[in-house]
Amino acid sequence: MATDNKLNLKPGVFVHGLVLSSTANLFDRKDKSGQFVRVRHEIATKPGVIDFEQILDPAKDAGVKVEGGKIVAFPTYPEDKPITLKCEPGAIREFKGKVKITRAELIA
Repeated sequence: MATDNKLNLKPGVFVHGLVLSSTANLFDRKDKSGQFVRVRHEIATKPGVIDFEQILDPAKDAGVKVEGGKIVAFPTYPEDKPITLKCEPGAIREFKGKVKITRAELIA
């Protein structure tokens, strides 16, 4: 089967849209073993807005910096620019009427 797919993508679920905003929140772990950061990206798609949430560990992820209990740096995507995410199986769900993605890879 011939295709002119420039990205050479394998089959899967893809989300294509514009990033509207990116926000981050800092939380303490329930077992008191440290903190984690939830980064939320709102992505505008044709049917509506989708939330892409990442849970990141400031101790392991170099892109996340926490100083004095405040987030000073976290990964963002350029706003008002198109992006494409490849979602992992089982990573898309609906919560209170809104579609959420919890695990995905940035393709373009």
